[in-house]
Amino acid sequence: MRPPSAATPVVRTLPLVVRYTWALQWPSAALEGLAVGIIGLSAFVIKRSLGAPERAVPLLIALWQVVWVFSPGLGTLLARAHPQRLWRVLAFSTFLPLAGIAFVSVTPTGEPGHGEGTLWLFLLCMTLHYSSGIATVPHRGALLRTNYPHHVRGRMFGLFMVVNLLAAGIAAKGAGYLLDSDPRWVRALYPAAALFGILGFFLMGRIRWRRSREARRIAATAPRGVWHAMTAAWTETFRILREDRAFRTYERGFMLYGLGFLSSVGLLVLYCEEELGLTYSQYTWAQSVAFPLAQIAGAAILGRLSDRLGIVRTTAVSFLLLACFFALMPSIGSLGGLVALYLLWGVAMGGVNVGWSLGPLHFATDGKAHMYGAVHFCLVGIRSIVGPFVGYAVKDRFSYPAAFGLSAVLVGAGCLTVLSLRPKAAVS
Repeated sequence: MRPPSAATPVVRTLPLVVRYTWALQWPSAALEGLAVGIIGLSAFVIKRSLGAPERAVPLLIALWQVVWVFSPGLGTLLARAHPQRLWRVLAFSTFLPLAGIAFVSVTPTGEPGHGEGTLWLFLLCMTLHYSSGIATVPHRGALLRTNYPHHVRGRMFGLFMVVNLLAAGIAAKGAGYLLDSDPRWVRALYPAAALFGILGFFLMGRIRWRRSREARRIAATAPRGVWHAMTAAWTETFRILREDRAFRTYERGFMLYGLGFLSSVGLLVLYCEEELGLTYSQYTWAQSVAFPLAQIAGAAILGRLSDRLGIVRTTAVSFLLLACFFALMPSIGSLGGLVALYLLWGVAMGGVNVGWSLGPLHFATDGKAHMYGAVHFCLVGIRSIVGPFVGYAVKDRFSYPAAFGLSAVLVGAGCLTVLSLRPKAAVS
């Protein structure tokens, strides 16, 4: 099987290190996508197959994101670690906990796909998965900065997203059909996701890194021990946010976006399951087919656009599209309308992912990619402490339209904040 890029002259003319890295990264992206496709159904799984109460959905969203609070220490710890061996360690620490879901008790009830199960064990396994997974994103971002030159980084990230999301959509759609037939498939699907993820990370561990002199110096002088690494990293976190005004403004915009996104991302699951009464098979047409296909297009187009317009302006465009999605969501009353609107959501999130992953690299100085990424991800954890519960509280006190409207306003404010950056900071 040939890499997706091999058919295009554009990729064949890229530097050797880019072609070498991509030849190993694309099959890894496919395997990881198969795992992500199954894991991405978790909020729907706990509501429909495990019979969880509504409040369990924002709790799962918070557990997914709040672990990023501990990410500042990752900057120095990851810089010191051997990059290839680290992928092998992360393979087991991130995905092996999912095998524990094989021991979750699931009892079918009522309509097909509905069941009741041991929610606490499922949440425990997912928390362990999320806790280790925080290291994978900044580590991958550092690889992008190290092996992909600036002028092709957005394009290569877009290609990565294409492969990853396509595989995720296939896996989620297949899992949905199985879960509709019997909710007990939960106990087999998550261990399968663990296997896919481990294999994918082992492939990433085969990629050799080009390390700059500055990166090697930071690795050599990084504090020894977790406690010293954490305290030094927090000091560096505050220093970066204090001294780098452009990056601080960019993060303010992302904070507003993140609060809006987290307020409603769990409500989308509840709205589809309760208000629209969708089955797994119906839900995955929107979540796992329309959304990832549109996200593929969005990541490819906006990833390439970021090489021309700059990552900041691309982020602002993505935020604007996402604000429109939340504003239109209350008007949806059918599966067809949901699928159509999820196309818009997919394009928007394709661009957001480009900004989320490449934004810190845009502002980072040489050898600081891990640290800027860790600061960026730490702020994700801070907003996750309140974001999911704010949206649920607004929905519970008022209505779904009020909660979605709040998200639209917050994301729109994030767009304006990012656009306030001076042109030089936005494009350079």
